[in-house]
This record gives sequence, structure tokens and C-alpha cells, in this order.
Amino acid sequence: MFRKIIQIAINILRITFRDKGALIWIILMPIIWTVLMGSMIGRGSSSSKIPVGLINNDKGVYGEMFSNALSNESGISVMKETNIDKMRSLVKDSKISIGLVIPETFSENLMNNEFVTIQLLKSTATSSYFLEELVNKVADRISIGALAANFTVDKVSQFKNLAPNQKTLIYEGAFKRADQSFEPSPSISVNYEVLSVEKKIDDIPLGMNLSSPGFAAMFVMMGVFFAGAAMVAERQNGTLARLLSAPLSKFSIISGEMLGFFLLGLVQFAILILFGQYVLGVNWGSSPIGVSLLTISYVLAVTGLGTLLAVFVRTSAQAGAFAVLISMVTSMIGGSWWPIEIAPKFMQSIARLTPQYWAVNGFTRIITRGFGVSSVLPNFYVLLTIGGVSLVLATFFFKFE
Repeated sequence: MFRKIIQIAINILRITFRDKGALIWIILMPIIWTVLMGSMIGRGSSSSKIPVGLINNDKGVYGEMFSNALSNESGISVMKETNIDKMRSLVKDSKISIGLVIPETFSENLMNNEFVTIQLLKSTATSSYFLEELVNKVADRISIGALAANFTVDKVSQFKNLAPNQKTLIYEGAFKRADQSFEPSPSISVNYEVLSVEKKIDDIPLGMNLSSPGFAAMFVMMGVFFAGAAMVAERQNGTLARLLSAPLSKFSIISGEMLGFFLLGLVQFAILILFGQYVLGVNWGSSPIGVSLLTISYVLAVTGLGTLLAVFVRTSAQAGAFAVLISMVTSMIGGSWWPIEIAPKFMQSIARLTPQYWAVNGFTRIITRGFGVSSVLPNFYVLLTIGGVSLVLATFFFKFE
């Protein structure tokens, strides 16, 4: 019995790969779409600097010095703001990683050797912790300058009575000389507040890292569904019914057909993975076991859904139309076309109803975020459940006539 099942499956593969039209949809079209859409999505702005918001309320010169010192740090771009509510909104929406507010008395407190606090608005994005260290570094630099300048003014005052303008000149000169060297000092502290983030956009897949798994998932579903349409045509013209006259059971026939769809999807996915890895430079190989689990479970899921589709449509034309429609729409919803992270929350919830979401989400964790097998096990289990339930339902309701 198993030999007959395998023979039916191999025959499906042989027929499919002899059809040039089928090869265009199974191999060529996914490659074209992957390259085209991956190039269009790109990686956004060419600037690699992280935006940092800054409100400078200081009435003296040292707030501007703080701003300039922060701007000179590599890897960040200082965006000067004036409205605290607007900056809070920018941080919450992850348009800037952190926001700083320099108080009005910043320069005055430094020159009087008094404690001063800078307010820092910080999101939960990973980059904000790195930026916090940079802010502390700049604060320490200004602190050491102020400490040295106040020390110099105090020492000179012990030997000579200084007028206010003289103290200012001595302070400024000592501050500039001390600024040439930097050591930590606690005279300035950073008081930060963590703000919730509506959309966390760290490590969003873009370019080929998105299009390679995304369109592989879409076209594998489409390819398997088209195979299901061929099964409908066989039922329509009586081929399946005639097979029953051969020494084949219904179980052998339906199992062989399903195995053929499954193997077709696996071969198609494997080709697209290899193309992405070796031609497009997508890091598919960081977790081979994780990729294998997701691929097998996803193909199983779409095989079950494709066979289930063949149960409820009456003609091969209907099956072909539904194959394209369902594959395209669910892929758009599920995150194959664009990062699901940029979609509204209610759309992200709807996306979880599609197998593409669980596949692309799992592949993203491996390709873009560098996670291992354990991180994609929930995705694997969901896809396995979808496949198992749909295959059982398809087998139960399938009719040969």
C-alpha cells in the first residue's frame, strides 16, 4: 500500500515538473517577485544614525555645549525640539529612540557648583539603552569641566578678591581646559522615565530578508493550491473514479495525492530557500533545524488547506481562481508583502489566523533576529495543528465523484 501511495505522489511530481507553465508559477514567478519586491522595500533611509530628541531650555551657554557634545557622538543625530508633549509622542511612536530635556537653570547651577538633573524620556527599544550610556558619557564630560572650573575659581578667590565678571572669565577658561580631558563625575545625573511603545520596530525585516521568506510562503501555498485544482479536474473528468477500478483503496489514492502536494511544496520551498541563501544573501542557514521544522509544518498546513479547498469547489476553474485569491489575500494579511509590525494592532491579530503569519514570523526570528530553534517551536506547533486538522477534515469530506 505504501509503495502505491509513493508511486502516486511521484507521478504528481513528474507531471508537474514536465509542465513548463507550472514551472513558471512554481519557480520563476516567486524569484521575480522576491527580487522585485525586496528591492522596492529596501532598507529605508541610507542614514545609519539613530535620532535623539533634545529640548534645551537652558538660559546659559552650557546647555548648548551639552547639545554640541552630544551631536559630536558618532552614530546619533540630534533633533532639536521645543514641545515636551510632542517629544513624548515621538518617543512613544518610536520615531526617536530617546528624548532629553535640559532645564532652564542648567548653566546657572553648574557655575554655582549646584546639583542639576537632566530629564530623559526612554522607550523600551533596544537602542535606548545604548543611547543612555552615550548621554551619561556627555553628562560626565560636562560635569568634570564644571567641577574643575569651580575648583579653579575657589582657589583663585582665596588669594584675590574677584569681581563677578572675573569669576566668569576664570570659570570659562578653566572649563575649556578641563574639557580636553574626561573622567566621570557625579555632579550631573540623568533622571530617566521609560515610556510604553505603541509599535516596537526593532529588527523589522526589510528588503530580501522579508521578501525571500514572505513570497516563498505565498507561492508555495499557491503552487500547492494549484495542485489541488488539478485534483478537482481529475474528479470532474472522472479520472479519480476510474482509479477505484484499479487495485487501489480510497485511502491510498487520497494519501498519494496529498503526499504529492506535500513533496511539491517541499521541493518548491527548498529551491526558493537556496536561491535566497546563495543568490540574494539571505541568512537562511543560521538555524537549519528551525528552518526545516517551519518549512515542513508550513507545507503540511497548506497541503491540508489545499486539499480542503478541493473538497468544496466544483470545477477546476473555481479552484484556480480561489487558489490565487486566497493565497494573495492571506499573504498580504499575514505579513508576506510588508512587515506585519507596521500594521495596526487589530490587523496583527487577524494575521494570526493565516498560516503565512506563523511561517514568516518564525523565519523572521531566525533570519533577521538570529534566534534559534526554541523560539520558533510555538510557530511549528500552530502550523502542525493547522495541517493536521485540515488534512483530517479534507480526508473525511472528500468525494471521488
